[in-house]
Amino acid sequence: MDADLARILATGATNASRELNRLYDIFSRHLPEDKELLMAIAMAMGEIGLQVRQRAFDAHPELEAEFNQRVEKYDVLT
Repeated sequence: MDADLARILATGATNASRELNRLYDIFSRHLPEDKELLMAIAMAMGEIGLQVRQRAFDAHPELEAEFNQRVEKYDVLT
């Protein structure tokens, strides 16, 4: 995987995780009793990180460092 594809993959995975996090927040406030749904959303976020974004980072470790620096700078995964 070249660096451009790795960046596209990592960014897409980050965006997907961000959207799932938004859903988690909504459903944890408005449907907190549905623990299975909340667990499914949380598991999906974890799998995206482990199975998708991590592949990009493994292929190009400098990309992970870049993402981590932005988290430190802006206090949010961008």
